[in-house]
Amino acid sequence: MTTNTTQPPSLAAKHNAATPTLDPSVESRLRRVADGARRYVLIESLGWVLGFAGLAMGIQFLLDFGTRGLDWSMRATLTSLIAATMAWQFWRRAVSPLRHSFGSAEIAKLVERHYPQLRSELISAVRFSSGEVGPAEVNSPNLMTAAVADAGRRAKTLDFSVVLDPRRARWSGAVIATVILAGITAATTAPDITSLWFARNILLQNVDWPKRTHLVVEREGDELIGARGDDFVVQASATGVQPRTVDIIYETASGQRGRDVMVTVGSRGAYRYRHTFPNVDEDFEFYLEGGDDRTEPLHARVLERPRVAQTSMRINPPAYTHLEPAQLGDGQRAAQILPGSDVTIRAQMNKPVRNAILMAGRDVVAEGIRDANQWTANFAPMETHTYHFDLIDEVGLANKRPVRFSLRVAPDEPPRARMKLVGVGSMITPEAVLPIELDFADTYGLATAELNYEISREGSSLSTIPLPSFTPSAPTFATSRFWPVSSESVVPGETLTLQASATDFNTVTGPGVAISPEFTLRVVTRDEFLAELARREQEYRMDFERLIDAQEQLRSSLLTVLGREGTDRNRDQLAAQLAPLERRQRNIAGSVNVIRQQFEMIYAELRVNQLDSKDEQERLGDRIVQPLTQLAKRDLVLGADIIRHWSREGTAEKASQVDPQQAEILTQMRTVLENMIEWEGYQEVVSMLRDIIRLQQELRRETQGTLQDQGHDVFDD
Repeated sequence: MTTNTTQPPSLAAKHNAATPTLDPSVESRLRRVADGARRYVLIESLGWVLGFAGLAMGIQFLLDFGTRGLDWSMRATLTSLIAATMAWQFWRRAVSPLRHSFGSAEIAKLVERHYPQLRSELISAVRFSSGEVGPAEVNSPNLMTAAVADAGRRAKTLDFSVVLDPRRARWSGAVIATVILAGITAATTAPDITSLWFARNILLQNVDWPKRTHLVVEREGDELIGARGDDFVVQASATGVQPRTVDIIYETASGQRGRDVMVTVGSRGAYRYRHTFPNVDEDFEFYLEGGDDRTEPLHARVLERPRVAQTSMRINPPAYTHLEPAQLGDGQRAAQILPGSDVTIRAQMNKPVRNAILMAGRDVVAEGIRDANQWTANFAPMETHTYHFDLIDEVGLANKRPVRFSLRVAPDEPPRARMKLVGVGSMITPEAVLPIELDFADTYGLATAELNYEISREGSSLSTIPLPSFTPSAPTFATSRFWPVSSESVVPGETLTLQASATDFNTVTGPGVAISPEFTLRVVTRDEFLAELARREQEYRMDFERLIDAQEQLRSSLLTVLGREGTDRNRDQLAAQLAPLERRQRNIAGSVNVIRQQFEMIYAELRVNQLDSKDEQERLGDRIVQPLTQLAKRDLVLGADIIRHWSREGTAEKASQVDPQQAEILTQMRTVLENMIEWEGYQEVVSMLRDIIRLQQELRRETQGTLQDQGHDVFDD
């Protein structure tokens, strides 16, 4: 840009005497303009460099601050590019131009461009005055001197500063001032941010930007742990400015990558963010992005849940049962036990666990005892429950589908006690001998077996009749006794109550007690007892008379059917007519059997109360009970069978057998009825005699009382 006007020493000495001199004021003005040009170049280059630096560093700040942390490599690259560009700009716009001198000749050229009327006179004068006169034979010294003087006079009135453009200098100065002011403002108003930017982007230190949002992943430890095959839930919260959305970016162990938006839950100011990975079966890495924050990468580990792999169960029944312990192997997880049984469950786990607690629903039953990878729980259940182990492994995973043990607690049933009084009604005489049948039983052995009685008299209490043949611990005990009521001196008007009782050896929920139904017997006189039997016999006889009437009606119906034998009738019609008649015959047989049992009961009561005799045996046994037995068990059943065969075969031979059998049945029934009526007449006579004797005894007592009263009166007089 500048030209060196200095001549070699020899040439300068040669032409020194002929060199013209430019007006000093013009020369001085030209030098001032050259110095101003240098200043303008420097200011303009600084404006470009600082402007670029301010813009580039502002963009770098926005990138680094906006993303809340560029990587060190990216920050180093940007800083290097900015520094290199600034150096290149400064070299291009300052160093390179200033390397060339701004001489008077160059300024003169610029002035002549602005003042074309000078017509190169000024540049020629500057060159002549600098010694560029050429050989003497070519250039006239006088002409050069005149030209220099003339150019000085014309340029003296011109303004050389017009060649400088102050607008670019002012613009560059404004840029420089703006950049400096922006830097000072940033340093004074936000010193922390400015110092962080300087440390991160100039010093390239790894310090973090302050963030408006802080994402916090809910976790324990340095990683998240989930169960294989389950849904894996990642939850996070945010402090500071709540982001509208939070993204989760993940990569699985197999290389699958993804980015999802987390679900936002909660209310404004207290948002929570959740994302569910369904049925996870492999580890993965993830981080969260939301607002101006980005979390560090986290590792999610997927593990098997703890579970019971193998089990065994030992059941020790209560000691009083004398039962052997039961051992249940793997797969046998249901059992029925007695209350108080001691149960031991052993479980082998699929992995080491930290805790194994035996639960019944939500209730803790027993703490497991650890032995290597096997756990044992001992307990004594008293109620039916389903049990399971709550397992927690060493990383906090629990068993989700526990193995269940079902124990049904069946109570030890109390003993059974049965008592039967054979041939005993509700009334007895003081001479009665009671036939008592006793039956006791208990699954695990009887402790006691007793026959108790109580008499309704003042001062009486429950007493026991000894059972000498009973042996404790026996599971069953049966015996019979004939107990004379007279041994307790019972009298008419009293009530005797009998019952059997038993206990077992149950020491857990017992002892179990069994009490048979009570038998309450009213003690009456012999006459009252016989009168009651006579009343019952009369009642049974009236029932038997009704059965005879029913049998006669049945025979009449059968004769009606027999009378239609010659009519045109098929077998189905005959069967339809005879079916209800057969049922009536069998019903009559059943009713006769009931009456037989009633008379047998009367005879049994006579025996129990020591009132039976040979005559009674003949009357009741031979003439009433035995014929009734033959009727109920044989004749009436045979009559029904003959009706059935006739209905099925429909032959005349079967029809001919019907009425003879009916006539035979009625004959036997009437014979039995006559025996009943005959005895009733005898009983009436006996009753009348008893009444006469009773009245005679009462008259005698009254006569004796009157005589005694009269005797007392005589002696009193």
